[in-house]
Amino acid sequence: MTGSSRTTARPSDESNQLNFAELTSLRSTPQQGRSKARVQAMYDAAVQILAESGIEALTMNAIAERASVPIGTVYQFFEDKSAVLDTIAERRNRSFAFVLADMEAMLETHDWRDIFEFVFDRMVQRNRNDPAYVAIWTGHHLSSRMEREDDDNIEATAAFLQSVMARQEGLLTSDELAIACRVATMSASALLQLAFRLDPQGDPDTLRQARRMVLLYLNNIASDPLYRQPRKIT
Repeated sequence: MTGSSRTTARPSDESNQLNFAELTSLRSTPQQGRSKARVQAMYDAAVQILAESGIEALTMNAIAERASVPIGTVYQFFEDKSAVLDTIAERRNRSFAFVLADMEAMLETHDWRDIFEFVFDRMVQRNRNDPAYVAIWTGHHLSSRMEREDDDNIEATAAFLQSVMARQEGLLTSDELAIACRVATMSASALLQLAFRLDPQGDPDTLRQARRMVLLYLNNIASDPLYRQPRKIT
C-alpha cells in the first residue's frame, strides 16, 4: 500500500463505504447505482454477521438473507465466502493510505516518537471500529494476497519511520536501520494482533507492553552509535 493525498472524493478510513474503482476482489464490478447499492448492502450484511457472530456464521445464504437479495445476486458479485473475506480485507488495506497521509502531514512538526504514538493509537482505534476485519485478521483467515497487501502496509510504515528517524536523529540511511525499523513495525503489528485476539477491544496490558517495548527498542536504535551519522570534522 502506498500513501496518497486525502481527498473529499474518497471515503475515510473509518467508513465501510466501498470504493468500487479500487476493489479487485469482486467477481464483477457494479456499474449502475442500483447494483452498487446492492453490493454495498451485501458487504454491510457480511460485516454485520462477522461482527456479531464470527467467521463460522458467515455464509452466502446468511448474506443474502441479511441483505434481502436473492442468493444468485450474491454469487453474481462474490465468487464464494473467501471472496467476501477478501473484499473486507481489501477495503481495510486500501484505507491505510489515509493513515500514511496523516503521518506525512506530521513530518515537519512532530518528533518521530509522537508519530509512532499516533500510528499505534490510530491502529488500535481502527481495530476497535472494525470488528469484522479483526475477526478475519486474528483468526488467520487472510488470503495470501491480502497478507501481502498487509505486509506492504507494514513495509510502507517501516520506510517512513526509517526516513523520519534518519532525518531527526542524524542516523545513517542504511540496510541496518531499514531492518531495525521493519522489526519494530512487524513487532508492533504482531502484538496488536495478539491484543485483539485476547480481547475484542484490545487487551490493555498487551497494548501497554507492546507500546513500551517498541518505543524502548526504537530509542535504543536512535542512541546506538552503529546507526549514527559520523560527525563532520571542520
